Amino acid sequence: MARFPPMDDLSIPVPDGEINVWHRPTGHGEPTVVLIHGLTGNSRWWARVIDHLPPGLGLLAMDVRGRAGSWDAPPPYDLTTIAHDVARCLDHVGVDRAIVAGYSMGAWIAALFGRHHPDRMSRLVLIDGGLPVPAPPGLTAQETIDAVVGPSLARLDMQFADVEAYLDYWRAHPALAAHWEEEMGPMLAHELMVVGEGVAPRANAQAIAIAGAEIAADPEVNQAAAETSVPTLLIVVERDTMDQPGGMTPRADAEAAAAANPNLTVEYLAGLNHYTLMLGKGAARVAATLA
Repeated sequence: MARFPPMDDLSIPVPDGEINVWHRPTGHGEPTVVLIHGLTGNSRWWARVIDHLPPGLGLLAMDVRGRAGSWDAPPPYDLTTIAHDVARCLDHVGVDRAIVAGYSMGAWIAALFGRHHPDRMSRLVLIDGGLPVPAPPGLTAQETIDAVVGPSLARLDMQFADVEAYLDYWRAHPALAAHWEEEMGPMLAHELMVVGEGVAPRANAQAIAIAGAEIAADPEVNQAAAETSVPTLLIVVERDTMDQPGGMTPRADAEAAAAANPNLTVEYLAGLNHYTLMLGKGAARVAATLA
């Protein structure tokens, strides 16, 4: 399996606790990029993107509250609080302004950071997330929330015999089965902890549920990207989380939002699904955009 890029884990204080950030200091005069992962992901989901980025860039890849290295961080777990954690991370490393990139759930967090701290970002990159998720036909609001969060919560309830058993779960996933590469293994395994005689994901179910509910139904969370006041790029892909047609952010919705806001532009990446965008060959294309 591939090794991680040369970076260090950094503990950053938040009220009543701390969060973990995967960090690389900036080179002389180079910008810093904040990288925010998805609903049940972790900082290492950015590893393949980082491999393709210029080595002088400063990097702050967060394990957000309730996930991976920050799984035992204290509440509150709402996305606005996590957006303020981005500012705390920048303060801790002495950076005034950064490029902020968010993938999936991280896109909503990044957009909220842009709303609350526009003076602290030079550019916003939203990666298959940030706009309202279309409700499945005929579902109530609660059923829509369950549809968004349910698969992730189900995985959190599972225990696996060892790391390889956990990776076997992902090797068989509809979005990855035809695209599996061994480089994906360390990125996924970072979220594991030992439980009894096996392993399980390090993720706080309450944090996952709160984030999912906000993404599914909170107006402020879903308006932040569409109303962005800073230069913003929204990347959308051809296929969704189960490799079904139509990405998490439908291309038509993204283009309509861009038509209504001159600060927002859209880049469409064909041939990728929501997971191969970051874990697979799409990472090089994401890195080229960030670079």
